[in-house]
Amino acid sequence: MATIGGMLLGHDLSTVLQCEKSGVKYYDFDSSECKPPEQIVAAHGANLVRLRLWVNPPAGFSDYASVLEMAKRAKKANLKVLLCLHLSDYWADPGKQFTPGAWANQDCKTLCKTVEEYVRYIIEALQRQGTPPFIVAVGNEVSNGILWPTGALSNISQFTSLLKSGLAAVKEKGIASMVHINNGQDKDLVTWFMGMMVANHVSFNYLGLSFYPADGAKLSDLKSSLETAATRYNKPMVVVEVAESWAPSPNCPETQESLMTELLKVVSSVPRGLGAGVCYWESAWVPPGEAYPGEGCHYGYRALWNEQGRPLPALRCYEFYAKGPLQPTMHTRRHHFWGLGRSHEGKDEL
Repeated sequence: MATIGGMLLGHDLSTVLQCEKSGVKYYDFDSSECKPPEQIVAAHGANLVRLRLWVNPPAGFSDYASVLEMAKRAKKANLKVLLCLHLSDYWADPGKQFTPGAWANQDCKTLCKTVEEYVRYIIEALQRQGTPPFIVAVGNEVSNGILWPTGALSNISQFTSLLKSGLAAVKEKGIASMVHINNGQDKDLVTWFMGMMVANHVSFNYLGLSFYPADGAKLSDLKSSLETAATRYNKPMVVVEVAESWAPSPNCPETQESLMTELLKVVSSVPRGLGAGVCYWESAWVPPGEAYPGEGCHYGYRALWNEQGRPLPALRCYEFYAKGPLQPTMHTRRHHFWGLGRSHEGKDEL
């Protein structure tokens, strides 16, 4: 088992509300009636929904109210929530980690306090409505730091202090935590980053990794990266973003299905069950839905429904792995400890 009770099998559904407002309808296989996409993915083995939260975006676009609404829908479909806090008003990734406008010009000490209070506030809001997150990721693809310029990678001490502030709030609420980086197939990047986390005493439960074969990433490299990191750090890892194109030619729906089939084999075979799961990125982002106003939908050929809202074969790929209730991987002897230590095999552990 990759986690206690089974693998994390997820779908990022962050743009669903905007897609629905744009008229998108979602159908299950051999069904003439549309259904909420979270109910469809749950029927095909998913146990997790990933939701993006921006700090102060345009209303309705991955904002506070949207996350609360989607968390309620996820619970109704019996799905857990992985909450991804971008800590920005806009997309956060290795090329941009913009500090929210309302937090601008704060020194590092003040910004650390702001981050901790913000994370606590969001978790408490979800808890009050009966939908506590299962996992909270502090930041999104943070290999180049967060909250620029204060938390840029050029100042590792400030970067890791900001991370620890957010992670402390997650720990306080008894929620499993995640730190998420890009390019999971890059073994050197993954081991360098984890080494930095060890050296700076940054403790968390799951390492999240992005993997985009449509952008040139190779599954063989991901396999090597996961196996190396598992041996060295004994850390549960989730491929928290993955997507493959089903068109245009030469790609087809079977291309997408094959990738997901092989990826799940790789992740589920990581030594000691440290391949903790897979989450498909923006499964339901279908045109004309927009993730951010004015940016259009450039993503449709990577979704798991086509333009008519019909499901593609890859949507079934989790079914084989769907077994047992989820339990968070935290406070266990073989996996994570809050604080640095040594694993039973003598490997570095966070």
